[in-house]
Amino acid sequence: MDADLIALLPPARERRLARGEALFRAGDPALGLVVVRSGALELVRTSREGRRSVLHRAAPGDTFAEASLFEPRHHCDAVAAAPSVVAVHPAAELRRAASTDPALAWRVAAHLAARLVAERARAERLALPHAADRLLDALHALPAEEGGARRLGGTWKALASELGLTHEATYRALARLERAGLLRREGRGVVHLGVRARA
Repeated sequence: MDADLIALLPPARERRLARGEALFRAGDPALGLVVVRSGALELVRTSREGRRSVLHRAAPGDTFAEASLFEPRHHCDAVAAAPSVVAVHPAAELRRAASTDPALAWRVAAHLAARLVAERARAERLALPHAADRLLDALHALPAEEGGARRLGGTWKALASELGLTHEATYRALARLERAGLLRREGRGVVHLGVRARA
């Protein structure tokens, strides 16, 4: 979320979380719009069989729990993947502010639309049948730094979970992509991508 929009939002309540600490659990009353200030949070859903799925990993500057602006309760868990600080903009206060300021309402709507586009792209990525294709697509989606490097912002294991892969499958895919000359790893969580024709 851009700083200009954050400045227009009602005051936030700051929460500090230790690694592994939950901000909320499925079924808890909805908090509102959450902005990650530092660290990382994972939105997690656990199936009846105990399978844990990472629905979204939020890094600094990201928002999550947007649906809680309109829902009474959360539908998944939000757990800190690292020591984190988040800002919680209470749903009722944000709805009240948006109802009196149409410009704010439109800015929030535009942000939610952008998040929807990002989630659609993620769904398309998860539909790719091969681990290497999912991984390469996710890496291409990362912003390129000066010199072309792309930085994960987390661990390979966390990315694997977000892609619906085991970390073993992810490391095998990385090795295949390196052998094919499509990427080069540099340091921890930094890659340079080769040229590939994109559809």
